[in-house]
Amino acid sequence: MKYFSYLCSTGLIGLLATCAVQARDLGEGAVNDSPSRALQNSEHFYELWSGVGRLSLQSGESCSAVLLDTRNRQGRASGPAYLLTSGHCVFFQYGSARTNLPLNASVTFHYFHDTPKRQRQYAIRTARWSSLVGSDLAVLEVEATLASLIQAGINPLKLASHQTDESHDVLNVGAPGGFTEQGLRLSACAEQTAGTFVDHPGVFPLAMKNSCDLHAGSSGSPMLNRRTNEITGIVSKVAASRNTPAPPGCEQSTSCTAARFNYSYSANFLHKCFIDGVFTSDGVDCSLEPVELTVTEPWKLRSYVHRTQNADGQIVLPTWDFRFSLEAPFYRYKTVRNARDCKAFDNYSIAISAEDAYINTEIGPQSGAHALCIIGVGSAQQSLTRASLNNVFTRAVYAAPFQVISR
Repeated sequence: MKYFSYLCSTGLIGLLATCAVQARDLGEGAVNDSPSRALQNSEHFYELWSGVGRLSLQSGESCSAVLLDTRNRQGRASGPAYLLTSGHCVFFQYGSARTNLPLNASVTFHYFHDTPKRQRQYAIRTARWSSLVGSDLAVLEVEATLASLIQAGINPLKLASHQTDESHDVLNVGAPGGFTEQGLRLSACAEQTAGTFVDHPGVFPLAMKNSCDLHAGSSGSPMLNRRTNEITGIVSKVAASRNTPAPPGCEQSTSCTAARFNYSYSANFLHKCFIDGVFTSDGVDCSLEPVELTVTEPWKLRSYVHRTQNADGQIVLPTWDFRFSLEAPFYRYKTVRNARDCKAFDNYSIAISAEDAYINTEIGPQSGAHALCIIGVGSAQQSLTRASLNNVFTRAVYAAPFQVISR
């Protein structure tokens, strides 16, 4: 099976090899949740992952990144080379999205520990888009063209055509640090949606969760469909305690359980942002606009809220108690049970002045997950567009059952 991988990546048997590699198990029988292993590529077994690289940042830190296949339908690579990575690797500010951000960084491809002489480093020109608004993703432009990288034997990977919330088997290929064998590592696991409410700091609603054996430096690495090799998501947060025994009672604590998963975000919606091989953030079907939303006193944010009872015996619903500031002069918002509905046009409020922005509407009365959706707008008359819905800020809480307050 490894031989087919090599033939397919080098193009020696064309479409027949492509069909063969898509039909087989790219994990080569790896058991889900088993320890990761270093990939040895001296015999070119893993050329199909040569486009997963180590992203070196000016700060001295590193992440992982993957070269995107943005060739047109005729298979022509006519535009720049683009990487997909985690947004926090580029610009770490919760609630912010930036476009055309200068970036002093480099990426190393063919990053296999046993073939160091074949490794190739390329400079990064800019971050075309980097977001920590409802997702944790970034698109980076490499100084080299996609055609030149393909000519150099670096294999780009395709985005998955659609997202699934059902549990499915995936692989992770990334460039974590901390190992004697410094290079790409392969891990296998199942991936599924984490849902609207995730009781783990810094994870947005509707992230995907997995229990692959990931480590520091895996942020920005691709989660891959185990049979098609398509990118299903990009790693955002790595579990700090996955490889240590669960403390007593952890299964009864949602925060403890949540902390034992890795989280990633789907990027399949970016398909529409590449026009003739060029990333176009302000296209009709893409429009990834800059966003600047700052949460006031984030340390006061609650994950759980409760209905209470006042002195008169009346039920009192909890409220959002959410203060924030926006660069936009106005905002519109709504509350939903499923965070996916944040990207639907209906039920948003009228435009409200962003001066001293404060949302304190009631949560409930239903128990369970509730999400708050906020979109900045430029004027009181501005209607929502698909572009603005692509930049919605989301926050979720869990409304727990009734709580009696002792007096």
